[in-house]
Amino acid sequence: MNSPDRSARRRTGARRIAIVLTTALTVAACGGGGGPTDTLSIGYSFATETFDPVYAIAGAQGSAHIDALYGSLLERGEDQELAPGMAESWEWVDPTTLVLRLREGMTFTDGEVFDAAAVKTYFDYFREAPNAPYGRLDAVDEVVVEDPYTVRLDLDTPDPTLLNSLVGHAGSVPSPLAIEAGDLEINPVGAGPYTLDQSRTTPDSVYTYRKNPDYWDAAAFEFETLELRVYTDANAMYNALVSGQADVGYGDASNVAAAENTDLEIHSQPHNANGIQIFDLAGDDHPQLADVRVRRAMQLAVDRQAIIDTTFQGRGTPSVLTFTPGTGPGYDESLLDYWPYDPDEARRLLAEAGQSGGFAFEAVTLAKDQPMAEAVAGYLSQVGITMNLVVRPPGETANTDIGAYTAAAAARGLSDGYATPDLLYLGPVKASNQRGYEVAEIRTLYDAMLLAQGERQDQLMRDIARVAVEGAYSIQVGYVDSMTYYDPEVLEGVHVLPGHGGPYLLNGLRRAETT
Repeated sequence: MNSPDRSARRRTGARRIAIVLTTALTVAACGGGGGPTDTLSIGYSFATETFDPVYAIAGAQGSAHIDALYGSLLERGEDQELAPGMAESWEWVDPTTLVLRLREGMTFTDGEVFDAAAVKTYFDYFREAPNAPYGRLDAVDEVVVEDPYTVRLDLDTPDPTLLNSLVGHAGSVPSPLAIEAGDLEINPVGAGPYTLDQSRTTPDSVYTYRKNPDYWDAAAFEFETLELRVYTDANAMYNALVSGQADVGYGDASNVAAAENTDLEIHSQPHNANGIQIFDLAGDDHPQLADVRVRRAMQLAVDRQAIIDTTFQGRGTPSVLTFTPGTGPGYDESLLDYWPYDPDEARRLLAEAGQSGGFAFEAVTLAKDQPMAEAVAGYLSQVGITMNLVVRPPGETANTDIGAYTAAAAARGLSDGYATPDLLYLGPVKASNQRGYEVAEIRTLYDAMLLAQGERQDQLMRDIARVAVEGAYSIQVGYVDSMTYYDPEVLEGVHVLPGHGGPYLLNGLRRAETT
């Protein structure tokens, strides 16, 4: 796919870096080494566990597969604002009635018509799916087909997250026949820009997709073949980029200095809220964790700036917030350093809680989050708390049985701040709240926020953020800058959504201009 000349140019080329904090460019591509290629290869740290959009993990890694297969009812434009997708328009008739107008003439790759009836079938399936990790249509009371290409959603309560959900998996509509067949997890059928080539796919290694010429915006996708490759180690990802095996992929602080001395472009922006999510907040397995004094001691035990400076080589921002920059009013900068590093005060609180002798618990982590988790564990050990780490394979992510553990290392890219309280602090069970723990004060504030508007709604979101920080429901470390590397001879640029660690596909995949 890539020539030796191109690879050598990457290793020895002049430094070329474009740091983008809040804006994004359109993904585009052409082949290196003299002549275009019909294959674009993108690397991610892990793959989707399932092709069923109801159960696939959200975020850049899993969503790349879902976006490629199904497209989306709504999209994000280059300015990060909502944009038409497979729904050409939408309208709030009132705070609890949303009308979607679909594009006409679309079909699924099995020949079924993409119409209002198909969307209703999916919405009903989404709403009724057992143990779904993301309850993004919870407020929808009824889905009504008004005409062949118009769908109305009647809500039982206002939901400020709904439109953002339709950018995500709630807007990724499979064929009704595929839903009926009951095997979407392995046999996906959509109407998106690509279809899965099972014969050239090796799970957890490389997933090969072929262009769907009948996609509504097919002209924006200029590559006949899309490869989504898995590189669980950042250095393996970097080596694939400099050798020409991949055209775009994630980077991290361990290799950004080397990347700056190649011809790779670097897109950087504030990223996930990294930290340790505590699942056993009720103290079912470890009663100590139900005591807020213990959880606050754990906050005070951690030197966040030191972890950013060492584990992430200074490329990030210490923060105790779970809300990420650019995702709404829950991101309150005045709270970033609410819990200072104070191990003496941590020991005092533990003694006050009767835990001066310490205690031990298990936390699960993926390999990519292990260095951060080990750093946190090291600081906790200095105040007498032992956090034993269990490293899980890359395919075992937030949609598996990790709720059986007391806690988990997490790099959360929650791109919709209005959804964050529901996902983290309110029941029932969700991917980021594996035991369905509910914070009563946040429930009260959240319910009021849903009914509020304007500054009142924003203030309630800030109040939720404050309560979450004061309650110390997770041990946050901070925001680590996401770095996406790409070959400018293949790609014009990348569009990365807030809170995501890889390229967003639905703005198109176009070849870079040649000279």
